[in-house]
Amino acid sequence: MSTQITSAVTELTPSDHTYLHLDSESRPMHWSLLLELATGGPQLAVADVRERVRERSELFELFRIGILNGRWRKPQVVLAEKVDVDRHLTAVDYADEADLRKRVATLLETPLPRPEPMWHITMFTPSGDGSQFFLLRVHHAVSDGIAGAAFAGLLADGTPEELTEFERFATSPRFRTPAVDPEVLKESKAAFNEQWAAGRNSRGWPKLTKTGKREYALYSASTRDLRRAAKKNGATVHEFVLAAIGRTASIAPPATTTPAEIIRVTLPVTNDPAFRHTGNAVLVSPLNLLGNETDLARQIERTRSELATIEQRRPELATAAPATAPGLPWALQRAIAVAAMAHMSPDIHVGLNPGFSRIRAVLGKPIAELTPFSPLAGYSLSVTVLILGSKTSFGIVTDPAALPVGYADTFVEHFDRMLRETATPE
Repeated sequence: MSTQITSAVTELTPSDHTYLHLDSESRPMHWSLLLELATGGPQLAVADVRERVRERSELFELFRIGILNGRWRKPQVVLAEKVDVDRHLTAVDYADEADLRKRVATLLETPLPRPEPMWHITMFTPSGDGSQFFLLRVHHAVSDGIAGAAFAGLLADGTPEELTEFERFATSPRFRTPAVDPEVLKESKAAFNEQWAAGRNSRGWPKLTKTGKREYALYSASTRDLRRAAKKNGATVHEFVLAAIGRTASIAPPATTTPAEIIRVTLPVTNDPAFRHTGNAVLVSPLNLLGNETDLARQIERTRSELATIEQRRPELATAAPATAPGLPWALQRAIAVAAMAHMSPDIHVGLNPGFSRIRAVLGKPIAELTPFSPLAGYSLSVTVLILGSKTSFGIVTDPAALPVGYADTFVEHFDRMLRETATPE
């Protein structure tokens, strides 16, 4: 039994609507988080994990939000009286790494059912030796990646005091775009149009298809190594990671034709510097990487210039959703949003996210790796980075119908080689 409700947390905003407009059966708009537990000791029992999730799911309304319709029909938010944890936490055995990868990829491809609460956890246990994993999927309309820290509270260990760090991402009001000074907005639109025009030249990156197929790869690096490599090249970590991605794509282009001179990137930036919101505070800024440049110094120079443009002229404000929904039919709003994404025509997505949680275990088992994945919203390659303490993880998602099969692994191989060479002390 569900009831329709309205509150600061459960009433979706135009920013949240964006991900309903872009959602389709072949392009589901959920982000994901893959937790790998440390090996050694007994495996966690699904009954114990379900009891943990059942207890935590009652803490916040956020965990009970479901959405009825939301594609071509106007969405209705419904609040489940209680989460059916037996449905929202599925236990699966996997045979080996190949089996695990196939199962995870299938879940990345599969939309979350409506109008049930818009999250799901899959618990993977090896048939033999290996690690246990959890895949958490959350619809982007319910939460962006930063506010998504609240959903870590469904699993994470911690005392009531320690768990309060999740509350600001579960109980704060949903984010609404604040008013923008007309002169600032004018400059933002000019910057956006200039970035778009520059990225129009030498198009060549494969387009996202409608097959709905997904492949992924995981990569983890020492945050210290990233900082060392960035410092060695006179760059910030942000500049270095973006430049390294441009260099990797230049060394290993996905097509057999001449590599694209420009790779059009969507770079998420938060519009909430206090990092205290529920819902979506993410704006998307265009950034043009060099697509046929193997010199890291030139990539860094280009990235620094692009980031300076973003900081000074804020092109992301040009496409920010309004604070209140426009008075247009829902289907027309969706058509406009889809057309806007097609016009933007991004090639790849790069998200760099700070980690907030200091809790590193589930029912006493340490978390060995924590890797984020973003949905493919108009682009065929996504690289999502999570900087969490001493480790930085990279979740790479590709459309294997657009890019060569196995390209995610190829990308990781070249990125890792570049980082090891760059981070090695002289």
